[in-house]
Amino acid sequence: MNIHVNRSRARGPRVADFSTHLPGPVASHQMVQLGADVIKIEHPKWGDGNRDVAPYFDGEGLHHLALNPGTRSLALDSKSPQWPRVVEALARWADVVIVGNRPSTAQRLGLDFTSLLRHNPQLVYCLISGYGIAGEWAAYPAHGLNVDALAGTIALENSGGRPDTPEQYRTVGTTMAGVEAALGVYAALYRRDQGGGGQVVHVSIWEAALSWMWRDTSTFANTGNSWPAYRSFGSRYAIYGASDGKALLVCPTEKHFWERFCDALGLPADVRARGNWSGGSDMGGDYVALGERELIQAQFAKRTRDQWVEVLARVDIPFAPVLDWREAMASKHAEANGVMTGYEYKGKQVRVPTSPVSVTSGAALVGSGYDGLAEAHRGKAESIRRAPALGEHNAEILKELGIDTI
Repeated sequence: MNIHVNRSRARGPRVADFSTHLPGPVASHQMVQLGADVIKIEHPKWGDGNRDVAPYFDGEGLHHLALNPGTRSLALDSKSPQWPRVVEALARWADVVIVGNRPSTAQRLGLDFTSLLRHNPQLVYCLISGYGIAGEWAAYPAHGLNVDALAGTIALENSGGRPDTPEQYRTVGTTMAGVEAALGVYAALYRRDQGGGGQVVHVSIWEAALSWMWRDTSTFANTGNSWPAYRSFGSRYAIYGASDGKALLVCPTEKHFWERFCDALGLPADVRARGNWSGGSDMGGDYVALGERELIQAQFAKRTRDQWVEVLARVDIPFAPVLDWREAMASKHAEANGVMTGYEYKGKQVRVPTSPVSVTSGAALVGSGYDGLAEAHRGKAESIRRAPALGEHNAEILKELGIDTI
């Protein structure tokens, strides 16, 4: 089947990104992969803060190589006499401006929303703060992990007699704030284009981290209890170990799934007959005391994880081998969905993750159906350029802005 999908990027919003480190660059990264023209305004010595963050690839910070592909770099010191002129020109050029400074710093730099909306009344101004604008924590300096700490997303572990973060913990707020900011920007662009004029989008990293815990917060706010841990769900929504030390998650909580599961594992008839299906599903919580979990574990211990994958896939029940992220990113499934992409940088191939979102013209998919959609989604990052060198696009951008030199 020869599917012709137009991969040329439609003109997206023009974005001037003054932010540094993670949340703002995550937002502009999401937008550039959806077609936005993003200019990053960077410090002429250390860039946007991601260029010199370990780990490194050929001397470049991998945060930069992963978050900045497809952007254009304008290197300009905020102390330069040309700074106010360039800021005004960028505000007039842009559909969107992203700022990550505290309000007092933004005002000092002329990047506050009042100043920029005066330059361009149709501007969408996106402010990403650490802890919000109001409240006793609003003035706190924000780094990724301390925002998570105040949001309650870190489950501490004992490390040599002192509390510490779990080894595999990754910050939540800094990434989620960028995703939420991009979502807010597109909502604001729609409002503007419907005649609403300029818009101000605000998201705090702290609120983004807290919103990630929505199951916990909504459960506690309404019942006074904690949301149940996955490990307490029961024998039919649980993780089991295979003979090779690897693990599988099984979820045969509906009657037809449970019966197929029991048949596949060769469980006794009385176990197969157990279940209260009046509510549609049974997680097996009532049968843990009867030894059901141990019985299932004994069966899983007879084969390797991959052997069980073959067995359970044939009987069509909800299950998953428990992979680590290395296995997931290297899987054939990841390849089929275009999860990773690559570009040449200094003569070497850099591999970076793509956005999980694709947008494809419906007209381009006529006649190709879901096969065409899968192909379009798989190639969603093919047109993204490499990450820019610091200040690489100065001359090009200044010409667009009508400025001779800085």
